Amino acid sequence: MPLPCLTYFSSRGRAELIRLLLADAGVEHDEIAVGSWSPTDLPPAFVALRASGKLAYGALPLWEEPDGFHLVQSDAILRHLARTHDRYGANPREAARCDELLAGVEDVRAELRKLVVTPAPARPALREKLHASILPRWLGFLEQRLAANGGGGGFVVGTEPSVADVVLWHLLEVLHDNGMESALADCRSLVRFYARFGERPGIATHRASRRRYPPQPFPT
Repeated sequence: MPLPCLTYFSSRGRAELIRLLLADAGVEHDEIAVGSWSPTDLPPAFVALRASGKLAYGALPLWEEPDGFHLVQSDAILRHLARTHDRYGANPREAARCDELLAGVEDVRAELRKLVVTPAPARPALREKLHASILPRWLGFLEQRLAANGGGGGFVVGTEPSVADVVLWHLLEVLHDNGMESALADCRSLVRFYARFGERPGIATHRASRRRYPPQPFPT
């Protein structure tokens, strides 16, 4: 029987959260890489996909299931897979907590993405501000959310792994990949969570895979 398929560029990018969720949930799937992204020299395979009409908003990633269902927009794909593979909480309130955590992490990522659009001469000052105040503030909030689920066995929401864990773990990995882990100095629960969740079988296998794309550091 054909497997579902994830199509994206030859990078982690917006598909990496999807890959991590699939890995943790043990979902077998195929993956198609259309080539490296370039705004001035689009990969031919990407151009062909756009022409096919499958990309409702002209962008990747694309998720396709064997019965013909296909979906774009990384956040929509992530939540769809979380719902269909028991990674969205045990009830509507836990699902709402997952949504809350995802929104909080997105706020942190928005702060980090400023490094991409900030002119190079101003980046050192922005990095200093991130380290000194912005990241400690947001990581403190996330530390509190993790601690609030004290009976959850180390998970962010409820007593089972969810999309919230995957999203939080990925954020912490991005901080480590960019040399920003010192911002976690006062967040012992987050530090333990990062180590523990990263050792889950699916996550650990994905991290060690030779097929995994390298990190994409923020500009310095």
